[in-house]
Amino acid sequence: MAQGLERSPIAAKLTRPVSGLMATTYRWVDERLGVTDLMHQLLYEAVPRRGAWAYSLGSATLIVIILQIVTGMFLLWTYVPSTTEAWESLNFIEHHDEFAAIVRGMHLWGAYILFIVIGLHMVRTFVSGSYKKPRELNWIIGVVLFLLVLGLGITGSMLPWDQAAYWTATVVTHVISYFPLFGTQIEEILRGGPQMGPATLTRFFAIHIWLLPALLVPMIGLHLILLRRHGEHGSWVNYEGVEEETEVERSRRMAAAEAPYPALPSDPGYAVPVDLDEFFPSQVFKDAVVSFALVLIIFVMAIVVGAPLERAANPAALNYVPTPEWFFLPLDQLLVQFPQAWMIPVGVFVVPGIGTTLLMLVPFLDRTPGREPWRRPEVMVPGLFTVLFLVFEAMLAVGRLFNL
Repeated sequence: MAQGLERSPIAAKLTRPVSGLMATTYRWVDERLGVTDLMHQLLYEAVPRRGAWAYSLGSATLIVIILQIVTGMFLLWTYVPSTTEAWESLNFIEHHDEFAAIVRGMHLWGAYILFIVIGLHMVRTFVSGSYKKPRELNWIIGVVLFLLVLGLGITGSMLPWDQAAYWTATVVTHVISYFPLFGTQIEEILRGGPQMGPATLTRFFAIHIWLLPALLVPMIGLHLILLRRHGEHGSWVNYEGVEEETEVERSRRMAAAEAPYPALPSDPGYAVPVDLDEFFPSQVFKDAVVSFALVLIIFVMAIVVGAPLERAANPAALNYVPTPEWFFLPLDQLLVQFPQAWMIPVGVFVVPGIGTTLLMLVPFLDRTPGREPWRRPEVMVPGLFTVLFLVFEAMLAVGRLFNL
């Protein structure tokens, strides 16, 4: 009966004004914002054909960041940034609000997945040499984004104001006091005074939901603008044979390229991949599959494991040993290996500072013309050593903390 009504002339007459109004409204908006042209530019740009599944890590990173923003907004409906109510609000969520408990679990596991995905994305970019000109700025911005995500991770771990959060905040702010010249002043600013108190939680809450996101969002926008300007470099397989090309062959390939190529300035032969594909539908499908799989994993882990919550913060529990989040295990082990007061700045500030600086300077330190990993030992060998060193330090920390 309902199907007959939908197909009848009367139903058609009733729905025509609605569809006509929607079309008119869309045309009005499109004339002023250029939505159609914008979508066409975004969906039909050229991307390298080979290694396309690896390129989906960038889109997956963006999707997980958006998921973190959305779940964080939902948590703000219940969470109270107060030393007397923060733990109580999360304890209420855990025991009496199933939806909010799942959202909190997704926020936690989303953060864990984000660290893994953004790390893999940086490794893929490093191995493929995608930081070479003209993409040096995009690499530097990517490093800054990684540091901001680390900052979001450590500040977010302090917000539950349970035992783990309180003593993590205590240790982190105390370590900062060893910063040369202004360490004590920075510690008092973060704590809101000489001791831990209500102002400490309020300030880390503000840093987590306002300051760091305010830096993160424009950096993501600039990262995407530069990617749009220079295109995806892709892996070296997209440039096989470019060094043997003649000038005529190279000119023809560059002339036939679609936007956003050619990526200039670039080394001869690397301005345009040898094999291109359209972003839609080929790359969009791969991006959607990977992003959906990651969101599904986050959702399942939120239901099965959830987000832990220890006992409420107790400043009198001096025998409590805080366990750092897994992504800070190497730094925690360095802190243990440099226990003397004068060595803490070396282990916590100097070594990571030098490492971060070198990471940002990779595009300027790597002067080799090739993109293949085996032709860039000057950066690949130190990079491999750094990864192995971080894994080794993390394993030492796990063995120390869990008596393995």
